Amino acid sequence: MDEALRREVRFLTTRLGVIVQERCGPAVFAAIEELRSLSKQIRQHPDPQSLEAGARAVASLRLNEATAVAHAFSLFFHLVNLCEERQRIRRLQAYERHEGGAPMSLRSTFAELRKRRVPSAAIARLFESMRVEPVLTAHPTEAKRRSVMNHLWSIARCLDELAANPSLPPEPRIDPWIEALWLTEEVRERPVTPEVEIESERVYLERTIYDLAGDLWQKFRRELKRSGIKAGEPAPFIRFGSWIGGDRDGNPNITPEFSVEAAEALRRSVLSYYCRSCEQFLSVLSFPCTQPAAQRILRRSLASDFKRFPGLRRLESADQPQELYRRKLRVMLARLEKTPERAPEGYAGASEFAKDARQLETAVRALPGSRLEGLGVARLRVAAEVFGFHGASLDFRQHSGLTRASADAVLRADGRSVEPAEARIQAIREMLRAQHPPVATEGIEVLREFDALRRIQERHSEEAAHRYIVSMTTSAADVWDVLLLARVAGLVGWAGGRPRSSIDVVPLFETYDDLDRAAQVLDELAADPLYRQLLDSRGGVQEVMLGYSDSVKDSGYLAANWALFRAQDQLVNVARRRGIRLGFFHGKGGSIDRGGSVSYRTVQAQPHAAPSGRLRITEQGEVISLKYSDPAIAERNLEQLVASVLGANLLHPARIRRARMARWHTHAGELAARSRAFYRELVYETPDFAPYFYQATPIDLIEHLPLGSRPSRRRASRDLRDLRAIPWVFAWTQSRHFVPSWYGLGRALASFAGERSPKGLEVLREMYRRWPFFSILIENAEASLAKTDLDIARRYAGLVQPASLRTAIFGRIEEEFQRSRRMVLLVSGRSHLLADQPRLAESIRLRNPYVDPLNMLQIRFLEEWRKSRKPRPELLRALQITVGGIAFGMKSTG
Repeated sequence: MDEALRREVRFLTTRLGVIVQERCGPAVFAAIEELRSLSKQIRQHPDPQSLEAGARAVASLRLNEATAVAHAFSLFFHLVNLCEERQRIRRLQAYERHEGGAPMSLRSTFAELRKRRVPSAAIARLFESMRVEPVLTAHPTEAKRRSVMNHLWSIARCLDELAANPSLPPEPRIDPWIEALWLTEEVRERPVTPEVEIESERVYLERTIYDLAGDLWQKFRRELKRSGIKAGEPAPFIRFGSWIGGDRDGNPNITPEFSVEAAEALRRSVLSYYCRSCEQFLSVLSFPCTQPAAQRILRRSLASDFKRFPGLRRLESADQPQELYRRKLRVMLARLEKTPERAPEGYAGASEFAKDARQLETAVRALPGSRLEGLGVARLRVAAEVFGFHGASLDFRQHSGLTRASADAVLRADGRSVEPAEARIQAIREMLRAQHPPVATEGIEVLREFDALRRIQERHSEEAAHRYIVSMTTSAADVWDVLLLARVAGLVGWAGGRPRSSIDVVPLFETYDDLDRAAQVLDELAADPLYRQLLDSRGGVQEVMLGYSDSVKDSGYLAANWALFRAQDQLVNVARRRGIRLGFFHGKGGSIDRGGSVSYRTVQAQPHAAPSGRLRITEQGEVISLKYSDPAIAERNLEQLVASVLGANLLHPARIRRARMARWHTHAGELAARSRAFYRELVYETPDFAPYFYQATPIDLIEHLPLGSRPSRRRASRDLRDLRAIPWVFAWTQSRHFVPSWYGLGRALASFAGERSPKGLEVLREMYRRWPFFSILIENAEASLAKTDLDIARRYAGLVQPASLRTAIFGRIEEEFQRSRRMVLLVSGRSHLLADQPRLAESIRLRNPYVDPLNMLQIRFLEEWRKSRKPRPELLRALQITVGGIAFGMKSTG
């Protein structure tokens, strides 16, 4: 561990210990130390005596003592995670001082492009088509309350002050915030509402993201110039999207009315940001404008303003005569203040404001001396181009089953057939071509969503909301259903004798079978002349969303990853053959079993992940706070994403002969089929598996927690198929099984190697060494296997009754774990897990003795909670704290 990191961790956790002793007394502090010591001992010597001592220590605690102990361990991870974040920032600052920059950075990427002599024309073409868009979602996995985060941010500020002035006494500055953290309730007592989710989103937008776009763009321009690459300067290609307020797939709390309110809240948020920025620049641009070029720009602009809006002439006397920068800013600020109520003096649209910001930037650039560019005026212009007046583009999402039922009602009201699919699509095509839109019957609930989408566009602009995502898409008919409903709502129509759509219909392929059919669905749509005309009205770009979470839950880790890789490959081939532009929207979670891993390497490993530089990617759950709490880390994450897109399109790996790659694809398909069959045999074909899952994981507890506004199930049933992927992964993570992230991998690899002995293993090793996709697939599984702890999982399995069920299912899980670990090491050639990732291995080793007590406390109280007919509220609170603590310790939920 780096010495600065060690020092901060020791200081903060020592102060936490002091606060715990003062607040709870020496007995609780002694219990914390005993559990920590026993956990270390058990890790080093897992003999029956140490295990029994640990069990006795947990059982001896009264509920209030156990709650305090769990709270202490949970806050320990809050503080350690904060210190690790600060250490990451220090490393980034050190990298910035190096000539080569950080790995996976813009500087290193541009240097590699120049080294490989990638033609400037190719780089310029990519710049023109690039669009990189993180999408903030409201999935219920962020266990951290905003009040807790505020205290942590205050602690970070104090550490910065102490680092800048070592002579200051540290304890008086830090202790009040740690005490406030201790006294703050970690757990939510009320369910999270959509309104709370919107407010949380605004925190990140206003804290880091609005500034982030301009800061990254300035860095992009600086590094491009530094590299000497002559590829021109493209318009900013960063955008941000949001599902918060628009994702109604199985969420009754997201009403059409709330979607309209969410769009309005985003508008107010970004306008407020522009006002604050202009106010800050009033004090920064305090000098007179004496440069003739700058004077011409600003005087011409101000004359136009005063002619259009005579009432603004009052601002001429606010500053000294030559302070034209300030005068222009005052005009911009006055118009921004009138914009929320859409007053005549306000800005009619974001393009007007962006034009003013561009004029101000140009005037500042006209001044001699490059340092003035560092004042950040360009940031305002870039923000205006990136965020407009809508902030983040609001995606609408609905389940295909509901859009199908609504389209059925419209078709029947018009006397049309709903089956078979060919007749249905033909009927929809005829209704789309009709001069007047079909008249909908009353009571079609989903149509209210399309009305809300239309209202948002009319009130805010098309950029504010133009995507309608169809989850669980299975056929082309699912897309035509949405177009029919959009026609009823006036979002699809005719102009100049041609069909026009003001929305993009985005099919979402989630299950293994649906991913397998994705290319066929796209081919069918792209072959239809009417659909192509509608697509042309949207710029000729077809966006396709790929679901990582549900595909893993459906078919297991290996099969899902192969299905996603193959779907991208096939979809790109269809798009090329049909002459359409394709963009992918990757629906990833933060954990490996929901598609999460280092974005840079993942995109590099899938060469079709960002065709023509177009990539959207979900930022889900705790990932949002991990990536966007701190400006430096937020910039680094977005920089890595942009660099990965550049690399995937321009830095092609060493060519592999087509015949060899075809063989590898065949092998991967065979491995996927074996893995999928083995995974589904356990999860969906073993009758006793569901009872094991419900008893050996805290899924019943997770479903009771107020973690998000969305239900954990699409339908009220106990069927595992109806459970969403997020709580599914969350439950396995809490109990340290991690089954979704590796189960079936070992069986597939072992079978393949055994049947092709003695050369089977060498084939797998060659695929691992030379095929980036297979390499990262193995390495991600390796990380999950390293985090899996079957000793802890076995304790959760001890809750399962009858014992025969526990023995049978856990035995199968343990056998496959051992097989997967053995095969991953054989394929990679390493002696032990994470041998080449010492930092991650050390982090897991150091964290385990602090996570283990939380697991033991959770197991004890979970058993009591399940047995109690009327459990005490204090018992649920204790359990909630353990859930949060384990999540913070594992740095992973769902």
